[in-house]
Parts: sequence; C-alpha cells; structure tokens
Amino acid sequence: MPSSFTRRQFAQLLAGAFSTLPLLEALPARAQDGAAAPKRLVLLYNPNGTITDAFWPTAGATEREFTLGPILQPFADFQDRLLVLNGIEISVANEPRVGPGGPHQKGLGGLFTGRELQTGTMADGDGSLAGWANGISVDQEVVQRLNPPTLLPSLELGVRATASDVMGRISYSGPGSPVPPMNDPGEVFQRLNSGFMQDLAGPEQAVAREQRRLVMAAVQSQYAALRPRVSLRDRQKLERHADFLNGIVRRLDYGIRPGPACVQPAEPRKVAVEDAQDMPDIAKLQMDLLALALACDLTRVASVQFSTAINNIAFPWLNSTAEGHNLSHRGPSDTAARDQLVARSTWYAEQIAYLVRQLAAVTEGDRTLLDNTVLVWGNELSVGNTHSHENVPFLLIGSAGGYFRTGRYLNFGGVPNNRLLISLLNAMGVETSSFGHPDFGQGGPLPNLT
Repeated sequence: MPSSFTRRQFAQLLAGAFSTLPLLEALPARAQDGAAAPKRLVLLYNPNGTITDAFWPTAGATEREFTLGPILQPFADFQDRLLVLNGIEISVANEPRVGPGGPHQKGLGGLFTGRELQTGTMADGDGSLAGWANGISVDQEVVQRLNPPTLLPSLELGVRATASDVMGRISYSGPGSPVPPMNDPGEVFQRLNSGFMQDLAGPEQAVAREQRRLVMAAVQSQYAALRPRVSLRDRQKLERHADFLNGIVRRLDYGIRPGPACVQPAEPRKVAVEDAQDMPDIAKLQMDLLALALACDLTRVASVQFSTAINNIAFPWLNSTAEGHNLSHRGPSDTAARDQLVARSTWYAEQIAYLVRQLAAVTEGDRTLLDNTVLVWGNELSVGNTHSHENVPFLLIGSAGGYFRTGRYLNFGGVPNNRLLISLLNAMGVETSSFGHPDFGQGGPLPNLT
C-alpha cells in the first residue's frame, strides 16, 4: 500500500470501512431489567421566527400566573410541564463581527451549537456566503459525553427538511460535520424495526454475536492502520468515527426496554417527502415513531426538524398556499400574512403537543416518559421580517427527571442561548459550565431553572 493517501483515497477507504455500520446498527440486543428510567433530550425546530404577540403569554403574566398565547394553546393541558423562556438571544448570530453568513444561516447554525459559522460558499437569501457551523450541537455533545448504551446513539427526524446546506441542518457531530435528518418515515421504520428482530436461540446466538465483534474488530483495525498516514484534519474525523464504533460495541449487549408502550411498529404507508399534501401524515408518522423509539429505549437523544430556513413550502391543508419564507417577510401590517403565519405556527405546536400526549401516557415508575424527557423547541429567528436574533422563542416541555421546575414563564432580559444549552447539558448529566463560542458560552447555566 502507498505510504500516503490523497483525500479521495482516504474518503474511499473510510467509506468502505464504514459500510458495515447500517448492519451493525440493526443488531438486536438484550434489555437491562430493573434499571432506573433514563433521561431523554429532544430538540425541535421550525423556521423563520414567530408572531410575537401570538406566541408569548398575554399581558400581565407573572412567573407562575400566565395565559398561553394562541400559538401555544395546544399545550394548555400541559402548562404545568412547560417553561416558556423569553429574553434569550442567539448571541453568536447577533454579533456582526463573529463569523460569516446571513441571518438565517447564522441563526440556525448557532441555535443548538452556540457557535459561529465556518467560511464557505453556501448562500443565504441576502447573498451572504458561509459554511457549516463550527462546533458540535448540544444533542451530539450529550451522545459523545455520556455514550448512552442504546441501540441508536441518536435519532434525527425531518418533516420536509430536505435542503442539504447550512440552512437545512440543526444537529452537528463536530465542527463542519452536520448530521442529516431522515425525512422518510419508511426509513425511520426500518431503522427502528431492526431493534425488534427476534434473537437467535442457543449456540446460533453466540455465533452471531461473535461474528459481529469480529467485524467490529476488523473495522477498528483498519482505522488504526490509517490513522498515522492521514492529515490531522482527517485523523480527527477518523477518531470521531472510531468513538462511534466503540459505542456500537457497548450497545451489542443492550436492547429494548420492555413495557406495554413498547410495541413493534407497523410499516407506514409510502409517502412523498416533498409533497405538501403528505406533510401532515409525515409529521404524525414521525412523531409516532419517535414516541416508540423513546418508550422502547432505542434512543435517548433525538431531534425533529420541521422544514428549513429556506422554507419555500405551502400548507394547503390550512389554505395557506404562499411560500413560508415570503410570508414571514411581509411584516405586521399584512394581516392576511400574519393570520397564515399564526395558523402555521399553531400547526407546528399541535404536532409537538401530539408527541407530548404520547409521552405523558407512558408510565415510568412514579413518573411518566414526558417527565423524564426535556423537549426544546426553538427557532433561528425571533421575527421573520426583521431577522432579529433577540427574544428568540424557546419552549421547554418536561422536566428531565425533575431537574427543571416547570409550569413557569421566565424572562432573562437578553442572555446568550449558550447558557440555555449549558443548562440542557447539566440536566442530562453532563457537568460543564461552558459550551459553544468562548465569547458567549462561559456564563454557566441559566439561573432559576432548577
């Protein structure tokens, strides 16, 4: 073999070594009975800001006494499980001197990473150019720091989130390494259904497990041979993949958490992932599959991305046929556009509330699956027509196993979203006082959340 590799040769070898992973991710494993209910983290996103007077609690609200705005009314039955968070800004996007990119790019790149964008050639609507986010996102930080033993380290879902650029990604495994969402419920079904494969009995089971370990050892050996012969940048990428492989080895002996809510999924009907008419069905299917994945402990970390910051989609089932991005630019004087945007935002809330109801119905000891989860709903902007990154709408649902004191409306008066991300890491059991860009991620967690 040659003593050095071109980037293309390295990529080909890496792809060959990694080709075993879909099989390995599909391996069934044995459940661990009697374990305490784990914590879960779910990130949620929809684009282009909100209608502020329809999102925030009505005038006169206090921390404990508040009336949800029209957009958040689908959560009325769960108000005691909510934290409505005002006064949080995406500081890394709000500071012109930090990183390249346009407002949508910077807002979405920094939403869950708290980091600036790299340089690149991807264009925002105003013509600004940028690359991917320059850091890991909070969900993948949890995966890498805690290495949960679940069959799937994390689960990334999309609902018409098919753009392959910085305005179409919310999850990052590292700097410049976006994690694409699965937009087809059929693909998600195949990923989850593999966890329900019947275990082989007796000696066959032992042989199958040993074969898996031999495959893993071979792939890891390939990585070890490649490491000293590639560039520093590719070596770092290789190490991230090696860590992922090590996690799979740990998960070989872990399986589905049994329980009445953990049932083998039925294969969903085929849908057209880019068809507006199928969007409501896709959303419901994705929420059903996510609820199942969490109830069965197939994963403890997930994200759901509704559309992208490009957001050139219509909502015909709401009689809203304009492009979402265009609607968001029309401003408050256009009452027809405002009404459509409120209806769309309320629809997003309804989909999330549908998931919340499913999680709340699953009992885990003296709590529910919802209680042991924290769902984080955010946006890359606060207001679409001004492209503001101040007072970005954030909603937390669930207490992460009692970590957060819910049922409250809090205004932080303008703090970096990095501090919210630190709070989420702490809630999941990651001990840290910093995260993201060093100018904004050193202040520790948000006060008064616990």
